[in-house]
Amino acid sequence: MNITLKDVPQDLHKRLREIADQSGRSLNKLILYKLEQSVRPQKIDRHGLLSRIKRRRAGISAWLEDDSLRAAMQEGRR
Repeated sequence: MNITLKDVPQDLHKRLREIADQSGRSLNKLILYKLEQSVRPQKIDRHGLLSRIKRRRAGISAWLEDDSLRAAMQEGRR
């Protein structure tokens, strides 16, 4: 399958060409590689995510309970 990119900014094209040259890839192969990277499912660092959630929760002065959240949603407050 072929895809044509139009209106690629000159500076972007230049940077992609430089990266392709440095990595020993053709411009086409580099772009395919970058596209594949951008849509590939990412593994989640569960421990890191949990740590960030705990840090953010620690900074919240008031915490809503599940019942309060349900009531707010039923009232249309989302």
